[in-house]
Amino acid sequence: LFRSCCVNALRMKKFCSQSIRRAKTDKIDSIKIASFGITYWNELVKAYPSNVIYDELKFLARQYYQVTGMLVKSKVNFSNLLDQVMPKINDVLSNQGENHKLTEFVNRYIHFQNILDMGEMKFTSDYCKWAKKKGYRLNERKAAEILALAQNGIPTLPNSQSVKIAVSEAVKLIHSIEESRNTILAQMQDLCNTLPEYSVVKEMDCIGDTLAPRIIAEIGDVRRFKNKHSLIAYAGIDAPPYQSGAFHASERHISKRGNSYLRKTGYEIMQSLIKHKPADNAVYNFIQKKRSEGKCGKEAMIAGLNKFLRVYYGKVMEFYSEH
Repeated sequence: LFRSCCVNALRMKKFCSQSIRRAKTDKIDSIKIASFGITYWNELVKAYPSNVIYDELKFLARQYYQVTGMLVKSKVNFSNLLDQVMPKINDVLSNQGENHKLTEFVNRYIHFQNILDMGEMKFTSDYCKWAKKKGYRLNERKAAEILALAQNGIPTLPNSQSVKIAVSEAVKLIHSIEESRNTILAQMQDLCNTLPEYSVVKEMDCIGDTLAPRIIAEIGDVRRFKNKHSLIAYAGIDAPPYQSGAFHASERHISKRGNSYLRKTGYEIMQSLIKHKPADNAVYNFIQKKRSEGKCGKEAMIAGLNKFLRVYYGKVMEFYSEH
């Protein structure tokens, strides 16, 4: 509805600007609007009421990106602190998914000096007890690697109370933001469960519980698009035509005039396809074909996104036509 109104409003503004006089009164405005309606009555874009669920999804998607940006910044800050209190510890330990092994370990020991003060036997015993309590794999060899890092590492920050507070708060911030992001994503999933096309989108290769709500939030109700080309133009990955006389440009960059969040989410889907390599997937095979033709990685992925949106439009529209 909003997009249709914007299209009509822009056309009306252009129509009204053709007048030589720029006077503006209620009477003149009403005459201009009536003249525009009479002239372009058969060409006006029909406005459809928007589903509230799609509006909520889009709102939550924007919050999701904001929180994700905060999470990235907090992780960068935490990484900088690590380089100064436990250099190279992330080569031995890491966070994976819901696993917070690295941050929980750092929050427990804070500084390499604390590990050295404990000694080899005490630290190994304490590490194994901690790992068992947290549900991590018991590994004395891992404790030995960490101890060797502590012995050879050179922290640039002292083992002070101020440093302890900074490290602890950085860990708390990461966990808190991750929890907020998960809460937003869970609400998006609940809303998507009420939409008929959610099951269709989730059945597509390499689109799971995280990407499916996000791609639906950015595309919205696919039925509002006239055809697949309209959806591609909305994403801003269409190549605008350029011609002058007999000259027709064949090599054009994408317009980037559409939804940048849709391009970002679509790019992540292309990365997921390349990572998992589904053999029978038409989009993945298309990306590989473009690469074999000499296209660079990014160009091939944008071409794959173009095909993905065509497939998405076709599958969802087919589902709605059958139901």
